[in-house]
Amino acid sequence: MIDWRRLTKDPTNVSVSRQIDQFLGSITRIEETSRMEMLLDFCRGKSVLDIGAAEHDTSFYSPESWEHEQIRKVAMRAVAAEINPELCAHYNAKGFDFRCVDATSDADLGERFDVAFAGDVIEHVNNPIALLQFIKRHLKPGGHALLTTPNPFAPRFLMHRRRDRTRYVMANLEHTMWLSLSNLHEICLRAGMEMHVIHWPLYKKRKSGFKRKLAILGKRLQLAVRPIEQVFHEYAVEIRPVSERKD
Repeated sequence: MIDWRRLTKDPTNVSVSRQIDQFLGSITRIEETSRMEMLLDFCRGKSVLDIGAAEHDTSFYSPESWEHEQIRKVAMRAVAAEINPELCAHYNAKGFDFRCVDATSDADLGERFDVAFAGDVIEHVNNPIALLQFIKRHLKPGGHALLTTPNPFAPRFLMHRRRDRTRYVMANLEHTMWLSLSNLHEICLRAGMEMHVIHWPLYKKRKSGFKRKLAILGKRLQLAVRPIEQVFHEYAVEIRPVSERKD
């Protein structure tokens, strides 16, 4: 991580911005996997805190595609943090372990986890720094967290504007912000976290055989002619507390 304040008083300094860009490039990993496979590899055999696991509404529940269901299958233990009490009651009745808590608060669940996952959560909250501090509070020593968030530079959002005939680009109406990688870099600095790996899975859903090879080839061809942020719909960033940094 690069603390730009130690190098300049100007947050628009081009030279320092290039240094941060080089750092982000050094931790970028383009991976021949899917989002789900990346997530399950991250959680396999570990104790997991899954933040915002309920995904808005019970209609999202599906044993095959609901990420928390899949996490629970591979994790040593999976606990969900969810702010909506009705959703917590619903999933606890199904045998899941949901804790009704605001993950941007000072609350402490009294447990520590190997890893935390916040899938498409940070863009919904009032205070992203408080979210990262909540995550940090609940990690064991050496613990990591995985965050995903929509990539604001993805062409699909401009396509949505044309499709929906809106004057402005519309996000999910519950989103409070768009986040770029430079935004996440600054949020991590302020929260006492560091970006460890930027994951770019080469396809969205799990595939096998010819379909998998075709999806990988398609993304590789796009990457050959387009900037990386115009190829992927979302960011996936692995972070960890600064105190756990290993040089």
